[in-house]
Amino acid sequence: MFQNTYPVFEAKRLLKKEMLENLRDFPRSLFDLQYQTYSGGILTGCDIKGSETGLMILPGVVLYKGVPYFLDKPYPVSYRAEGKLVYVKVHFWDKAIGAGGEEFFSQVMVDEQEPDTEQELELARFKLQPGARLRSEYVDFYDYETEFDTVNRIYTPYAAPERSGIWPRILKSFAKELLRNHITNPWDSAFCLSCLQLTEAMPYEAVRAYFNARLGQDREYTNEQIYSALKHILRENGGREEDSGRSPKKEGTLLML
Repeated sequence: MFQNTYPVFEAKRLLKKEMLENLRDFPRSLFDLQYQTYSGGILTGCDIKGSETGLMILPGVVLYKGVPYFLDKPYPVSYRAEGKLVYVKVHFWDKAIGAGGEEFFSQVMVDEQEPDTEQELELARFKLQPGARLRSEYVDFYDYETEFDTVNRIYTPYAAPERSGIWPRILKSFAKELLRNHITNPWDSAFCLSCLQLTEAMPYEAVRAYFNARLGQDREYTNEQIYSALKHILRENGGREEDSGRSPKKEGTLLML
């Protein structure tokens, strides 16, 4: 049956072991129930800021194989600016049995090796030129794919029901720019309103349904293809073209921010 049992802390009142265990386990149980159908990815936070000596990963939560990993305070990471594509990723270690119970550990890494999805999760990627500072603020929707000196989170998986989604901030940015063009298409209007209300990643199936209805297709989309489709719709509705100073996309290559 449904129930909610909570210990009462009063003078001369004995607390049973079962009551304290219930208090201990309640947050974890609630978390597991809420996100039991979610795929792996960033659940919240984990923003990245450039620093004088590297970058700073801000507090957040990532979900990996159903297990939440918490970053409680900013985590500094050093690296060398060489103008090469590097990945910021989390490497997850196997579960360990410690003195107090099960322990799940991970390690943040920055290198040129593409993440192994079997044991790693991408937080971002970028190309930082010598003497430049990494930036994570964007002037408009097209700026998310700027090639150099900019944090790229287009490819980063965000935890969502059943299948990972794209960064909610990208969808919100798209919606804000598209709504400035006085759109009339009902699919655009409904999707944009949904994007503006996001507090976490939009379910992949909702994004896919919008694209297939709006573009007359029936296909699957990667995060890169989602971003490309959003650009296409924005330009179709009067959105400006990319600045000539930005690196053009070439067939068969990835755009790095």
